[in-house]
Amino acid sequence: MAPISSFRLTALSIGLLLSSCCANNVCDCNDEQQDVIKLVFAENFSTAELDTLVLLRYPLVIDTLTTVPQTVTLIRPNARPNDTILLNNNTPFAQVGATRLNQYRYQIRYRKAPRPAKLATALIIDQVTLKGSLDGNGCCTCYTNYDKRIAARQDSSQRERADTVYNLRPQPVFKIYKKR
Repeated sequence: MAPISSFRLTALSIGLLLSSCCANNVCDCNDEQQDVIKLVFAENFSTAELDTLVLLRYPLVIDTLTTVPQTVTLIRPNARPNDTILLNNNTPFAQVGATRLNQYRYQIRYRKAPRPAKLATALIIDQVTLKGSLDGNGCCTCYTNYDKRIAARQDSSQRERADTVYNLRPQPVFKIYKKR
């Protein structure tokens, strides 16, 4: 039997040491929460208005005039002002392929009191801007969002996009006030 050269043994030992180093480290990045936008309704909404919310999602790039928005209805019987609704890459809408939060525009509607059959627009998010980077140390690579902005408006009768941009860094919270 031929002896194993010391070079092979050393290379094998270093390879095993490096791989065991990474195997022992837990990579807890919390990446899935980096792009989240927290929507909070102000105190001027009643609990009856907040018990049913309808969220609509439209792709930014519309390839046909018959594009139908994706719709999610949130039924929240114990909802109160200051409760948080999360808008994220996979919440409350399912993620489609590799598309992210910033490839859609959104409408958030509520049931207007005293006529709950009528939906009123609480917020229109025309654009979400996300900027981030991947940072790693050799064993673990994590995504960090360092810039999050939304262009939003309340009036659905305006055909143009919002010109007000809200910076959601360092806090990802956007407070929605009811139009008077």
